[in-house]
Amino acid sequence: MKYSTKPFGQALYEQINAKKIKLRSLAKKTNLNYSYFSKLKHKQNPPPVETMEIIAAGLEIEPEYFFEYRLYKLKALLGTYPAITDKVIAYARRLAPQNKIKVAEQNQTFTKHQK
Repeated sequence: MKYSTKPFGQALYEQINAKKIKLRSLAKKTNLNYSYFSKLKHKQNPPPVETMEIIAAGLEIEPEYFFEYRLYKLKALLGTYPAITDKVIAYARRLAPQNKIKVAEQNQTFTKHQK
């Protein structure tokens, strides 16, 4: 499955539209209020990780589809194993040529001076 690089709300609605699922149907599958889904579309921050997992299960997709979920998992991994942080950064730099990576949602070119 292709993963989304879009904010959670946008990625969620793309899946809902692609699968032609009604919000009430998804709400029933997830045990979440259907009005919560329209709030998620416009919310700046993603829902809690547990909620992302519930929604992904309701959509019958892996939670890793959502960009914010992958960020959470990466943050948790690096927090647990801080010694691998430099290896992850070096690996990312080898994967993408310098000045080709865009900083998410800022349309800025990535430079080695950014944190």
